[in-house]
Amino acid sequence: MKSLAVLSRVWLILPLLAFGGSAALAAEKIDTLRFGLLPAEEAVEMVRQFKGIADYVGKAVGLPTKIFVSQSYNALIEAMEAGKIDVAYLGGSTYVAAYNKGLGVVPMAVARLQGRTYYKSCIITRPDSGIKTLQDLKGKSFAFVTPTSTSGGVGPRFYLNKNGINPEKFFASLIYAGKHDSVYLAVKNKKVDAGAVGDVYFSRWKERGLLKYSKYDEPNDTLKGSPDLRLLGCQKVPGTPMVGRGKLGKEMIAKITKALTSLPFAAIDKLRFWGATEKFVKTDHAFFADLVEMKKLAAKLKKKK
Repeated sequence: MKSLAVLSRVWLILPLLAFGGSAALAAEKIDTLRFGLLPAEEAVEMVRQFKGIADYVGKAVGLPTKIFVSQSYNALIEAMEAGKIDVAYLGGSTYVAAYNKGLGVVPMAVARLQGRTYYKSCIITRPDSGIKTLQDLKGKSFAFVTPTSTSGGVGPRFYLNKNGINPEKFFASLIYAGKHDSVYLAVKNKKVDAGAVGDVYFSRWKERGLLKYSKYDEPNDTLKGSPDLRLLGCQKVPGTPMVGRGKLGKEMIAKITKALTSLPFAAIDKLRFWGATEKFVKTDHAFFADLVEMKKLAAKLKKKK
């Protein structure tokens, strides 16, 4: 087998033309296993964190590997559709979007982060903002991550709607910041009054010295002792899946799944761009049923705008 050192470079995915058509589950021979990542933070750092996983999986299936960091959520879906990516580490919403496009993507394993295979989308504001409830946000400025982000777009829209809030009509202004870091910093630096982020980033921001708090009380949606953030409420969403192109065939999908679910801690201990990852657990489409409904509601509300 070729040296596993092939994985140390960063490749940025430019928007690709979709080839169209449905992806039948027919085996396709590949000579390199290509991993795609969503743009959670700087590409070089993401590759550094993910390299141990790609190395291990590549060795298990007998293929050299490359890691690609996409420029956007949609670019990664387009890359999978064009057959440029074989395995992608996605947010749940991005997986459902790819599934709904008929791309034949197969959810293989879901990350267990901080003891959970789910995470939460939280509405955040500053403690000194005077905003204490969701209703206090009326006429304020608000930031989402992207329309397709699980915890920064689809999840919070579902949660706001559940509480009688139509973002386009309720807020004075609405922006898409592109990344969870960008939403948090926009709130912290008073660029917007509130925003939506995934709770798995709290510990990451604390490690980087960007956020202070004494304890995250997840069951009660509270950041205790934080001078930086107040949580106004959170919505539970399915965790982050590793998905494969169906065209790889059942045998290759099974091999990759087995490798992902048997990863030694040494291979994943650096993976922190969506929170401290403990392991990957086998999953299937049924796990994302609630998120499918959230996206249906989001699409319905968009048509009513």
